[in-house]
Formats: sequence, structure tokens, C-alpha cells
Amino acid sequence: MLFDEDILEHVRLVAREGDRSGEDRELVEILAMHPEFDSLWNDPSVDPSRPLEVGETKVNPLVHVALHLVVGRQIRQGVPAQAKKAYLHLVERGEEPHEALHRMMGCYGSLYFESVRKNDSFDESLYARSLSLL
Repeated sequence: MLFDEDILEHVRLVAREGDRSGEDRELVEILAMHPEFDSLWNDPSVDPSRPLEVGETKVNPLVHVALHLVVGRQIRQGVPAQAKKAYLHLVERGEEPHEALHRMMGCYGSLYFESVRKNDSFDESLYARSLSLL
């Protein structure tokens, strides 16, 4: 997963114009779930690829959207298998689907960025174990 200027420009384009090709349906849905980011994507004075105060929360909008894409695909594709199991477990336990995604994104993001900091490969088995603990 890369968080570069090309990805940021693509998100900005989709936020501004919507999905013209059908390929960005997922991204459009994620952007719709986060109207608090709407004003950030095309404001030249704001860099949504950096942590920002949004409401009372500090968040990196670009990373947040990218993590939504990654974890959403894991759930739909069932890879790793624990992703779909964890999501269903959280929702069946009463969590809102969006919050269940956020919990899983927290697991993935923590492990992903730790592996980047250590210049190490992502540990899928550790991720699977952390999902099973949710």
C-alpha cells in the first residue's frame, strides 16, 4: 500500500467528480461514509496526506481511506479468512458495521506501520491472530 501524491490526486478527483468508470465505486462509498473529510480533499491550503484535526480526532484522511479499501477488500475476498470472521463476529456482537471496520483497520494499520518503521515484511499471521482477538 502506498500513500503517495498519485493516490492523493486520484482520491481528490473521485471526491470532486465521483466515479466515472465504475472502477471507483468502493472509493465513492468510503468517501460518502466520511463527509467530515469532504472539505479537505480539494482545499489547496490543506494536505490530507498528513495528520489533521477533524472534529475532536487527529486523523490522516488519506491513510484512513486507504485502510478502508484494504480491510474492506479483505472482508469481501475472505483473505485472510480471519478478516471476514472478525467482521461478522463484531457485527453480530452489536457493533455498527462502520465501527467494526474501524476496529479492524486499527489492527491492520498498527501492524502495517510498525513493519514499515522496522523495514520488515508485514506479518500476516500476527494480523490474523490480532483479528481473532477482536
